[in-house]
Amino acid sequence: MTTDPATYLFIEGETKLPEPIAHYVEQATFVISDDLLFLKNQDFFLRYSNQTLSLQLNTQKQALLFSIDFIGGKSNHRRLYGGGKKQPLAKACGLDKHPSWQVFDATGGVGKDAFVLASLGAKLTLCEKNLIIYNLLIDALARANQDNEISEIADRITAINGDSVEVLANLIDEQKPDVIYLDPMYPHRKKSAMIKKDMQVLQVLAGHETINNVQLFEQAIKTVRKRVVVKRPKTADTLTNHSPSYCVESVNTRYDVYVK
Repeated sequence: MTTDPATYLFIEGETKLPEPIAHYVEQATFVISDDLLFLKNQDFFLRYSNQTLSLQLNTQKQALLFSIDFIGGKSNHRRLYGGGKKQPLAKACGLDKHPSWQVFDATGGVGKDAFVLASLGAKLTLCEKNLIIYNLLIDALARANQDNEISEIADRITAINGDSVEVLANLIDEQKPDVIYLDPMYPHRKKSAMIKKDMQVLQVLAGHETINNVQLFEQAIKTVRKRVVVKRPKTADTLTNHSPSYCVESVNTRYDVYVK
């Protein structure tokens, strides 16, 4: 799978690129450039600096630099103070009663919810279709694996690059997950001039991709062992015409649970 048009990569300092970034450079999927003037005229480009892969968006009034971090920031705060297995996400996925269930996150994104579920003991397969987001994810997981405090959590997450519908359709019985989690993108209300940084990234990189949510949901129902969980805005319609078995709600979010 390649990106089109070419994705440019700027490397700061003399450093050895980790896999799979080096692999995609060898395949000319990522094209190295040291011409910052040229790069700043692109919609976006990748930067590798201080052992961290970042994406620079130039489509905003001010350039935006984004990387995924599971070690500190909001991920760390949510891990420590998010409410553990009593929080709505954990209950919706059944981890409050079945902590060993295996979860397939079919809409990987920046991996926030996947990291929460892994921190509660679940084993996660995180599937992300967009190659750039996938590289940002595995770069963050590689850094997390080097951190003594959270390496055990990161080790429970396996990230793969692919179309979730195809991946789920090709699973053999022994590989089928207990839970499939869906967090499809949806139009955001413009309550403020700027939306969250991670959503800006997702909208620029993945917003143009055509994802058939109905097809994904139907494949998830066919594949899953126990339940499909769909994350929705609290007042939004259900993802499809199927009525959920029940819902778990938080302040702004609703989890529609479909028990098989």
